Amino acid sequence: MGSDKKRVLSLFTGAGGLDLGFHESGFEIILASDHWKYSELTFKENFPNTPFLCEDVQKLTSKKILKATNNIKPEVIIGGPPCQGFSQVGDKNSSDPRNLLFEHYVRLVDQLKPKCFIFENVKGIKSMFSGRYLERVINSFANCGYNIYYKTLNAKNYGVPQSRERVIIFGTRLENNYIFPIKLLKKTRRLKSFQNCGDALRDIENIKNITSHIKLNHGEKVLERYKLVKPGCNLPSPDKLPASIRRASFGNTYYRLDPETHAPTMVPGNNAFPIHPWLDRSLTPREAARLQSFPDKFVFLGPRKEQCKLVGNAVPPLMAYALAESIKMHLNNQIKGSEIYFEKNATHKISSKPKKEKEYTCIDLFSGAGGFVRGFKNSQYKVLLSADFDFDCEKTHNLNYPDIPFIRGDLSSDAVYKKIVDNLKNKKIDVIVGGPPCQGFSIFGKRRFIKTKDYNPHSDDRNKLVFSYLKYVKALKPKWFLMENVPGLTSLDNGWFLESLIKQIKKMGYKNVEHRIINTADYGVPQTRKRFLLIANRLDYIIPWPKQKYFDNPEDWQLPYRTVGEAILDLSPKINKKISNHEPMKHTDSVIKRFSYIKEGKKINPDDLPEDLKYSKTGNLIKSYSKVFYRLSRDEPSPTLVPGHNAFPIHPTQNRQITVREAARLQTFPDDVIFSGGSGSQCKQVGNAFPVLAAEYFANHIIKAMENSWKKNSVSNLAQYSLLHKTRK
Repeated sequence: MGSDKKRVLSLFTGAGGLDLGFHESGFEIILASDHWKYSELTFKENFPNTPFLCEDVQKLTSKKILKATNNIKPEVIIGGPPCQGFSQVGDKNSSDPRNLLFEHYVRLVDQLKPKCFIFENVKGIKSMFSGRYLERVINSFANCGYNIYYKTLNAKNYGVPQSRERVIIFGTRLENNYIFPIKLLKKTRRLKSFQNCGDALRDIENIKNITSHIKLNHGEKVLERYKLVKPGCNLPSPDKLPASIRRASFGNTYYRLDPETHAPTMVPGNNAFPIHPWLDRSLTPREAARLQSFPDKFVFLGPRKEQCKLVGNAVPPLMAYALAESIKMHLNNQIKGSEIYFEKNATHKISSKPKKEKEYTCIDLFSGAGGFVRGFKNSQYKVLLSADFDFDCEKTHNLNYPDIPFIRGDLSSDAVYKKIVDNLKNKKIDVIVGGPPCQGFSIFGKRRFIKTKDYNPHSDDRNKLVFSYLKYVKALKPKWFLMENVPGLTSLDNGWFLESLIKQIKKMGYKNVEHRIINTADYGVPQTRKRFLLIANRLDYIIPWPKQKYFDNPEDWQLPYRTVGEAILDLSPKINKKISNHEPMKHTDSVIKRFSYIKEGKKINPDDLPEDLKYSKTGNLIKSYSKVFYRLSRDEPSPTLVPGHNAFPIHPTQNRQITVREAARLQTFPDDVIFSGGSGSQCKQVGNAFPVLAAEYFANHIIKAMENSWKKNSVSNLAQYSLLHKTRK
């Protein structure tokens, strides 16, 4: 290893655009990592002497990295975590779990402590969701001891024949000056710059045996449309097209490149590239790679659609090269003057011109640990009030949300009812959310109902809180309300209870009311937690059930269920003072030994136990309890967590039950949420909560329904296709 070469660790490597640029600048890539197999294949083909870890960053540890590098630490870390939640071509979803992958980048930077790092993302990270993610990213890195610089750079300024704007965050532990590169200061032998699209693409058709020059076989209608698209223009409007080929213009797919200018931003997808400047077909992966400044000798492996993703997602190597040159100068303290930066070990407010957005409000009744509160706050609702009867829930709320009023007490009592209603007098409420206690409906409770026409659900104490919830809805008149409960509610008294509930809701003026059993794993929660949801509104909006995003048995274009391993394996088995509520339970030696016989993803099998472990302290035979003696699997989502001091499942790799923090991760609570009370109370709070991520999905969709006026027969085809679950007929 040459002493003059700076060592680089590459995360979220993708096609290796950043890697190639840094390599050309004289840096040494000591390790690259991505969880995508086509990234691994492509990287190994182009960098055969550099080790590659094909692993999910959520499971990647500094220990694994150092083992792969023979304990050589990087001086620079580079990478661009996925940006689907911020991208202009995505659904701009604040609840996309991929938005939070940056936390694992931060974790590895904090553990490995390089001199500096580069973090790349789409321009939308600055403005989407009021800029709170960018602020969180910057403060997370600053609190690890890095001065932070950030700027929006355009690849066209560095010799790339493409207008591609990206936010670049540069962090450094050094006190040396830093300035982002304004233009490409010197040429590189391997990376060629081009003036425009025509300059970049002119000779490709004449090169024999060039790789990745794979053309799509377009249908006759598509070819007819292509012939009508002029350079630098989109497909003409439908009224100007022959009836036989009419369709709406759809992004880059029906845009023809202008050979005299830069290309627009390349986006990933098998049919997402624009039309060739002078040929009636879409670009090939190789042509798009030219527009990204990849050299022709750089090989992309995999089927065509995977190559299109590799190319479309990449950082242009020439832009990466310009960044690498500026970082080299920073490391060598050769820069005079400096950009404005955010100081290390401090918390910063990112200033931006505030976009005047409509304020949406909500209240959370029976709030528990605040899963709905956090989810709706993440979706930019103003939470006006929370209420619950539990003393520790109140402490948890006040610790995490001191600015949100909390009312503690029995919500079925007249005194608490009056206090809540008076508190909210004359306030506009968009949404009421809540999950009245469910013991009367739960399969874990005592469900003994007498089938008789004289049975009155109002008289069952376990059910009265549901009607108390509706009493608040009737008094406060929100535009929407969302009620969560266990699936057992639907079958109570053969469905009669739910039927009577819906009749009462409609009498209150909420004509649009629907209910479903949802699986929170469908929305990125690493837990197959099924819940009854009832949603109603009084303004004729459709009920916007979100489209499923994650799948148990996904097709190759779908995302798999998130797993236990993704959620918790980065947590150290040791007590970490930086992470609250992560103290393992103290088990007896016999319990620990018993746990050791339970296979991953399986319940205890009493037959596997030696004789001295087959009996409990009370002398009873150990039984195969489904939750208490169940070991989680790293590669699958968790089953439903249930509340209780000793009810959590066993860790996938350690002989102990999961901690409160690990359970909170499986409920998608961020680590900054702190749970108060004794360990039993903390377990109860987490086990009873509605997952934050699922709450955020539904909060986002309710806003979208209002902002886009989603009413019957007025929902766009794009929304129906990409955002909404198929509505019932």
